[in-house]
Amino acid sequence: MGPDRVLVADIDGTLLGDTEALDRFAAWHDARRDGHRLVYATGRSRRSLAQAIAETSLPEPDVVISAVGTEIHDSDGRAWPGWVDRLEHWDADAVRKELSRFRWLDLQPAANQTNLKASFDVRGLSAADHAEIRRALKQAELDATIVYSAGLYLDVLPSTAGKGNAARFLMESWGLTPGDVMVFGDSGNDLQLFQRGFRGTIVANALPELVAAVGRDTYRSPLPYAAGVLDGIRYWSSA
Repeated sequence: MGPDRVLVADIDGTLLGDTEALDRFAAWHDARRDGHRLVYATGRSRRSLAQAIAETSLPEPDVVISAVGTEIHDSDGRAWPGWVDRLEHWDADAVRKELSRFRWLDLQPAANQTNLKASFDVRGLSAADHAEIRRALKQAELDATIVYSAGLYLDVLPSTAGKGNAARFLMESWGLTPGDVMVFGDSGNDLQLFQRGFRGTIVANALPELVAAVGRDTYRSPLPYAAGVLDGIRYWSSA
């Protein structure tokens, strides 16, 4: 794997979930860290991710895409140049206000909210409910991406944000092509990663919402969690 290859991996349910497999991934990464860039793409905040790194064998990444793809920071915690400029027009408070009339949407705690991400809990969101939310946002002239995962978590982001858009922005800033990037995920909030032309792997424990949505060009590993990530690296490295 050359030095211009990039690994973009979700955390919960992808790298985290099997301690022994994560240890093997960490050892693999440590032995080959000069051959690739490691990027975490997570719904967590950077603070929550830092805690997970401190408590597990998760390697330190080169870049963090956090808050469901609304934030990008380098390993020193500096905001990635140019990314925030793409999202300046967005007002998550306006989203929270507009959607407050839907009583079946439960606003998540303040710790899960940001200026760029409005987050709710809603169990079993139907296609009709999704369409109703989209209509409300459109009528309010809020150009949004709606991300629903695990049958519970609803995040509303700027249309230019999301894990896949953030990964694509990084790739372009590094002068790379989609074929230089491998992505790994397990749930609905990872779907955008598999829609940007990257070499994708879903782990065996992936939720049905992702399994049903990805294309045939996505590798479906028979192994779960970090073991599936290592399997995907082997698969795409020999493709």
